Amino acid sequence: MKLKGLVWFFTIALTLISLWELSYTWVVRSYEGQVKDKATSLVKKANPGITGDAMDALVKAKTQHILDSTRDKSIYPVVGTTYQKCKENELNLGLDLQGGISVTMDVSLEGLLRSLSNNPTDPALAKALQVAKAQKVNSEDNFINLFSAAYIQQNGAGKLSSLFAGPGKEVKISDNDNQVTAKLKETSKGAINQTYKILVKRIDKFGVAQPSINLDENKGVINVELAGVTDVERVRNYLQSSANLQFWEVY
Repeated sequence: MKLKGLVWFFTIALTLISLWELSYTWVVRSYEGQVKDKATSLVKKANPGITGDAMDALVKAKTQHILDSTRDKSIYPVVGTTYQKCKENELNLGLDLQGGISVTMDVSLEGLLRSLSNNPTDPALAKALQVAKAQKVNSEDNFINLFSAAYIQQNGAGKLSSLFAGPGKEVKISDNDNQVTAKLKETSKGAINQTYKILVKRIDKFGVAQPSINLDENKGVINVELAGVTDVERVRNYLQSSANLQFWEVY
């Protein structure tokens, strides 16, 4: 009897927990449905006679605008949880069930290498960078290895250090090609991780519930999955602006 009672206790407890977790999804779906209805009404009122794809596009944009502007609005009855918090706690259906956007971002290291070199406009540097960029499209290797190999092939061994060595710099004139490549890779990892951190912060502010952001540090690739997001252009512009790292020459 005691065992049966424990089974019933855990069954009821798990059911209540599941209902509590699902309640966020119900609340979010209900609120988003109300917002869409409101957006549709506003669009029809402002644009009488509009139909089809034009209507859908305006409704989508209006709906997103209202949702963005009401992130801090309390929508959970009694508890008073905001829309943003409810969105973060709703059931994650993933891209397969919910749809959304999957983006693969390649962190460009060309600007970094130019800024680290002694002569960013050096034709030999530019030529090696061009070859590395072309090879990167179909290669599993990282950009730094491709660049170093291209530069050595074009200019001979033992000359990488003269391109990057200098007072106060990590690369020393006595470093061999492997040592220079290793130091460049270490510096590039810092740049890649910085880009990753920027993306994480920006996507958190974007308002997407449970985004998936995965970093391949070796390849310099960041994979982003945003479930439930449908505005491709908005996401593209947002991610491009947030990942735009610029390296400036310092004199």
